[in-house]
Amino acid sequence: MRVVESRPGGVEVVWIKGHSNIHGNELADQAAKVAAQSGSVPWMVDLTQQTDITTFAHCYGGIVEIDLRQLLKQQSTIRHHQAWTSQRRVKRAIPDIDDVEWNSTLAYVHDRHAVFTFYSNSKDSHQRTHHIKKLHGMLPTLNSMQARKPNLYPTCVCRRCELEKEDNDHVWKCPSAAETTTEIWKEAMGKINEWGVQATNSYNAARKREYKRAVDRGRQVPRPVPIHWWPPSDADHVRGFSSIGGARAVHSGSPAPDRDEKPMWNVSDLLRGITPLSMLTEWSAVFRTPMSIAKTVLHKFVGYLEAQASELIWKPRCSATIAWEQSQGISAKDKTSKYTGPRGDWSQGYGYITHDGFCPCGASLATHDEGRCPGATKDPRAADERLLESLLGRRRLSMMERMGRIPFIRI
Repeated sequence: MRVVESRPGGVEVVWIKGHSNIHGNELADQAAKVAAQSGSVPWMVDLTQQTDITTFAHCYGGIVEIDLRQLLKQQSTIRHHQAWTSQRRVKRAIPDIDDVEWNSTLAYVHDRHAVFTFYSNSKDSHQRTHHIKKLHGMLPTLNSMQARKPNLYPTCVCRRCELEKEDNDHVWKCPSAAETTTEIWKEAMGKINEWGVQATNSYNAARKREYKRAVDRGRQVPRPVPIHWWPPSDADHVRGFSSIGGARAVHSGSPAPDRDEKPMWNVSDLLRGITPLSMLTEWSAVFRTPMSIAKTVLHKFVGYLEAQASELIWKPRCSATIAWEQSQGISAKDKTSKYTGPRGDWSQGYGYITHDGFCPCGASLATHDEGRCPGATKDPRAADERLLESLLGRRRLSMMERMGRIPFIRI
């Protein structure tokens, strides 16, 4: 400020509607890019030496050098993320949050509508609710209905296979849905080459547009080499999804051993709309294409599985359950009426049944220390520690921590 006051001449502030095709702005843009690419030492400002600043904001003993509003917003976002990941149903439904490609996964959750828009209607709200419940393992399966109203549901046996108790895990692994799952998988695999060609063409077109813009601005850049889509063989595909439990069995139509004895992800997770990063990494190597092309193909692949599973597995399950309810004299009014009697056991975890040898969080008791479930902590200080480490440059926040686009619901 003192430099501005002491220099001769005047200062005129004018409003410029846009930056494109303005000669001065084009020159400033080129100078900024040259400076950014140079090896010069960045200009550092020591706030403690500024005599005109009398008060400083501190965060855990360090001076806050960013916008305080941004800091508080980031702190609130990370704390919400911490509370969300601490929920038992989240730990059970999403075993590895850091191995999820959230851009694609949230696109299914929000039905490909931007979360910051005001677009909404009854159909969109219904689909969004279904996707969120499916992601969190909170679909109204018979085990949760029995816990809510044991007077109406004396049993929670699956009404399709009539062999096992129905929870949010059984719905997608039910023996009666095995053939449907195989058909959906094969249909999706048959569309991969089509999706790959479309993604490759879009990728080449985008690079061509970037090259043209650079040339129009007078920059000398190498001409992009077109990328070609090479259809993977069946063996290539098997390698690409070898980390997904049960994928090879579904693909071949017969039981086959998985690469991992206890894989982190299963085909049922893909049917719920989860896109694993580990699968993206493996499939990208199989396709021999840039990561963005593989991400687009995998996004369409999982999206197709998720949409078809809702239509061909979940809806028939609902029809069979409704038919059984009608045979038992359970009406829609009975299901929505207030119930004041004793409820069933909710300690199993919302929507899931805890089997022998496992913890309600979904992990094996053998992995717990003296039978205690460590899990994540709800202590906000743990979230603040991650924020502080990110401010100090010691760690990078995840996309969910940075953006706060959390499919969070309360019950």
